[in-house]
Amino acid sequence: MVRVFHYLSLLNLIDAFVTYYGLEKALITEMNPIMDKIYHLHPALFVLTKVSLSLFLYLFIVFKRVPASRLIKGIAFTASFLYTIVFGLHCWWLILTI
Repeated sequence: MVRVFHYLSLLNLIDAFVTYYGLEKALITEMNPIMDKIYHLHPALFVLTKVSLSLFLYLFIVFKRVPASRLIKGIAFTASFLYTIVFGLHCWWLILTI
């Protein structure tokens, strides 16, 4: 589970900057309504929010409190799978527009 938390944290950090770049250059749009609202409040707040979410996951790792229940494992693996697809789409859209 620690590896999954590392993966999600790193993917979220990378995606934050890839998405920020795409949004700033008007190459992509943010489909998550909450993150879209945050981005339109202030782009730096968008990045700060994404970084904070990654740091939150790392706190579980640092304090050795990564949950091991079947429910959390299922959620974490599903999130990893879906987020990988979303990140891939972000990258693909950026490649197509460059």
